[in-house]
Amino acid sequence: MKMLQTQYLDQDLIADFNSLLSGTQKVLANLYQKFVRKNSMHPDVLKPFGDGWVAPTTAELAEFKNAVGWSTNELAQLADVSPKHLRTYFTDRNYVKGKRIQYTTWRLWLESFGIATPVKLEPQKPFLRSRIFSHDAKEWVKPNISEVRVLATRSGMSDSAIARILGMEEPLVKHLLHSHKAQPTNPFHVTHEQWMDLLDKGGIRSLHEYIEAPKLPPETLLPLGEGFEPPKPKVLRQFIAWTGYTAEQLAVQFGVEESKLKFFTTNRSARSYDVTIDERVFGVENWRAPTFVELRTFMNILSLDPMEIAHRLKFGNQEMKVALATRDNEAWKKEPMEISQDVWFKLLDSLRIFNTDKINKLTEREGRAYHIHYSTWRLMLQAFGIVEPLKLERKLNEK
Repeated sequence: MKMLQTQYLDQDLIADFNSLLSGTQKVLANLYQKFVRKNSMHPDVLKPFGDGWVAPTTAELAEFKNAVGWSTNELAQLADVSPKHLRTYFTDRNYVKGKRIQYTTWRLWLESFGIATPVKLEPQKPFLRSRIFSHDAKEWVKPNISEVRVLATRSGMSDSAIARILGMEEPLVKHLLHSHKAQPTNPFHVTHEQWMDLLDKGGIRSLHEYIEAPKLPPETLLPLGEGFEPPKPKVLRQFIAWTGYTAEQLAVQFGVEESKLKFFTTNRSARSYDVTIDERVFGVENWRAPTFVELRTFMNILSLDPMEIAHRLKFGNQEMKVALATRDNEAWKKEPMEISQDVWFKLLDSLRIFNTDKINKLTEREGRAYHIHYSTWRLMLQAFGIVEPLKLERKLNEK
């Protein structure tokens, strides 16, 4: 706008008019800064975690909230966090105490509203020979141990399931799949029929199926509130294996704890097995010895050393190792163990277990299912191109 200048007008009037124009320009500039520019946040809060991300301040969180026009409750629901928990990050007092918003919550917001460019990652696929997938026994070649490890991980199957399919002892399968002593380039001795059966049950029957993304359950791909269900441990294992990244590498990319990510891949996190302990195990009258399944739960909830417990209950370490190594609950694991009442109650006394109150509380907690957080899972799916980022609209700020 041009300032008014003329010799025919009163100079005081001119000054007032020019002042008005100047004030209007400032108002327009402020409106532009508030509504038109993308943001004034520090660039580091918009970076991916591995590129030097810095958590936003309370002022930047407030700026983001005002910019998108969504309420705290709506933003909390979008990222599957409680509104009460989310509000703690908007207060200066908690910020001074060191509380910072979770990266995946923040990043999901940024990508969903188009404020930050979505993170893109390419899956890393170890080379596999095409002939190990041949259905023609004459053309087929035995896989080596390294190739079996890759496909076993991709299948998401447990060692015990693989051992059953191949008709092998589980300790041997564990050794071949996980031990550093097993030479990866050595052939994996298996028949063509057994191998084809394993590929079929593992859902990777060809090199093409190995390369393409795993067929994840449709409900795990939905947005929150639209029928979404968290992935089960096996599904999460299959997905991570397909990416070619280790849990440690993904933890670094998405700002989560490696130990938690690994925990969510274990069947124990889903609590798909019985974790109850019969009341008679702790009662004097009608007492019976615990089954191995109950003893395993007992050791888990109290964080006890299995080898020490084996010694105190007077059965061999090797017996305990074999029982723990085989995760399937065979019939013998559901029968009372050969433990005398005297020895058992001596153990309970030493652990100060005088009633079932503590045990019941711990088994109830042990029975809860835990799943990977929605925001972490959704961001991983988006990063590897399994789903597209949400395209959410900002709401008009009426203030």
